[in-house]
Amino acid sequence: MSAILERFRPLFNPKSVVLIGASNNPEKWGFTMLSQLLRGGYRGNVYPVNPNEGEILGLRMYSEVAGIPEAADLAVVLVPPDIVPEAIAGCVRRGVKAGIVISAGFAELGGEGKVLEKKMVDIAHAGGMVLVGPNCNGVVSKTSSLCIRTLEQFPKPGGLAVVTQSGNVGSSLTRRAFRHNIGFSRYISTGNEADLHCEDFIEFLGEDDETEVIIVYVEGFRDGRRFFEVVRRVTQVKPIVALKGGNTDAGMRAAQSHTAALSASETTFDALCKQTGVIKVRDEDELFNVTVALSKQPLPRGRGVGIITTAGGWGVLASDACAKRGLDVVPLPEETFNKLNQVLASRWSRGNPVDTVGGRNPEGLRICIESLLDCPNIDSLLLLGFGAATMMAQASLSAQSGKDDDLNRTAELVANDQGIARDLPELMNQYGKPIILTSPWFPGVTEVEKELAMILETNGILCHRSADNAVTVLAGLVQYSEHLRER
Repeated sequence: MSAILERFRPLFNPKSVVLIGASNNPEKWGFTMLSQLLRGGYRGNVYPVNPNEGEILGLRMYSEVAGIPEAADLAVVLVPPDIVPEAIAGCVRRGVKAGIVISAGFAELGGEGKVLEKKMVDIAHAGGMVLVGPNCNGVVSKTSSLCIRTLEQFPKPGGLAVVTQSGNVGSSLTRRAFRHNIGFSRYISTGNEADLHCEDFIEFLGEDDETEVIIVYVEGFRDGRRFFEVVRRVTQVKPIVALKGGNTDAGMRAAQSHTAALSASETTFDALCKQTGVIKVRDEDELFNVTVALSKQPLPRGRGVGIITTAGGWGVLASDACAKRGLDVVPLPEETFNKLNQVLASRWSRGNPVDTVGGRNPEGLRICIESLLDCPNIDSLLLLGFGAATMMAQASLSAQSGKDDDLNRTAELVANDQGIARDLPELMNQYGKPIILTSPWFPGVTEVEKELAMILETNGILCHRSADNAVTVLAGLVQYSEHLRER
């Protein structure tokens, strides 16, 4: 095991946890977080600590850390800020190796809070203890079923890792992932970063076998040079997708009061991303969408894009979006035209984008997809308006006479879309090209619509709401692919 992995083992794979500030009051974090730790499936020993001894959630309550029967790997600290330094000192004396300080009221307030924060860190360093926080909302680690968070949400296990200087931004990402059946390997809310900084966690995640893609929300840096060096190394082996807050004067002031972060300018961060291969995004939607695509889609080998659309306007918008991002909507060779002519109406667009004329030939959609994927100058495919056959089936269902032929045709339309949805991962692997979807209908309201969306999401495929969203995701894949080729 490398030195980095060993350093973080007590934090992400603790054999035992002590929770300082445990409470029997359901309205306090000391109850909520202990409850989550137990219900989340953590398999190690748990020691609640509170001066008022008793029992909580079936566990014995200890009056102080000194009384627990073993040197715990990890301490979770939930006491008021003025007594946090003494709590850390008690952990050091008992041999605790790592701590997560949830408590707020430190450097983000300045003055005495800053003094308390330094005192806490000095005590931890003297005892060889590492700290997350303070002023954070917790840590999640799938390998130990560790879920220590201020929100009652258990992320599904998966390959995405989150490092966030905002607990709220991190929580919104995990809730979104939960809705879309996407899983996480690690989640770290870094808070004030009094000891461990975001680049420390990124360095660990770069060596973490459980992590495929790293999500970063950052407002500022404690050590900008080290952040640069770490992410430059890590992007050689794993993609990093980053969203930065604090890009304006107002945002910088808010960041300083939020986590005491020293914010860098947007221009500086843009330059950092370009030099290191970090994929910078504009908002939380892009942060989530680009990350999921990087974890599930093959990387394109070039900038050539094929577009299949069930409506002409979507193809126009997608073409514009591709041009703005430096992607090429390439001409189709005669061989591809011949394949498409066999399944499309004579009035089809005869170009790229391929307009299937309202999706009126759903059985031909699979041939269109494979024809473009097989085209040598196409490196990726945009599939716009997916699910049109299912929507047509739903629309016509209420107008049907109830005859068996009508009902059978409706079932065929739905089954065709579902079959394509199930086969998309195989097609991407077969051709080594990403397929990015859009649909204005998803996630839908009917059971059939929801079922189609679930089939896609079970395979890690998101269906985006607009052509611009889809092209933004594709541009992120192209950017990272080119970064790897240039290294």
